[in-house]
Amino acid sequence: MPKQHSGKAVRAASAPQRQHAAQLEQIAHVQLGESEAERLWRDASRHRRELLRRLGRDVGQRVAVLDYLTNIHPQHSDVATIDAAALGAIERLVMSDALTGLYDRGYFEHALKREVDRSCRSGTSVSLLLIDVDEFKELNDAYGSRVGDRVLRTLGDLVRKDVRAADVPCRVRGDELAIILPDEQQSAARLVAERFRADVESWFAVNPVCGRSLEVSVSVGIATVPLDASGPEHLFIMAERALCQAKRAGSNRIVTAADLVDPPTPVVA
Repeated sequence: MPKQHSGKAVRAASAPQRQHAAQLEQIAHVQLGESEAERLWRDASRHRRELLRRLGRDVGQRVAVLDYLTNIHPQHSDVATIDAAALGAIERLVMSDALTGLYDRGYFEHALKREVDRSCRSGTSVSLLLIDVDEFKELNDAYGSRVGDRVLRTLGDLVRKDVRAADVPCRVRGDELAIILPDEQQSAARLVAERFRADVESWFAVNPVCGRSLEVSVSVGIATVPLDASGPEHLFIMAERALCQAKRAGSNRIVTAADLVDPPTPVVA
């Protein structure tokens, strides 16, 4: 006797054959044959493991696939078909510092050039804040890296609280953070810096870290395009000079490039 529902059985058997193709189409709107989709899925899985090694955390298969298609082998897909939220997830998860949750140095350099170029084209300002934890090495030596890491993680949380969606908060190196402020003149940037400086001082005054009461403060250097510089590298140098002056003046304070004695004439970087 012939078996009943043979059509359903065939459909059920063929469903797994399209598993990878269907997943890729759902994630990235890519239409591929199953064999090619399976190869791409394996490549994205290897990329996911590489991201885990580099970042110290698992970004998940969806973000790994999107980053692979966007940055490693873009010929597989039209980036325009990947929605903005998905691309935002790539930036946040792949280009972020594992400890603070802020963007990393690589993304900082990319974003600084992008925002300076945009400000030059549109005739608007962009400000850069460089932030350094006062006496962080002494704190780390005295209490250990566990306490130091907790301090940096808290600073990351406080930075995100004080910035707008358009701002770019980054961890540049060690205990040095940066905030890129698009469309902000220096006077407004100074208000952002002062709010953050005060938030850091007040938070640590009432919240112990790993059971220890700590006095934590930050110094901030500010520079602005076009007021102080006209290129990204020069902007960074001017903000760093201002930060060094803040540290020399006693820390826990803010200095702008405009405050520097006899600042050099801005040059194209």
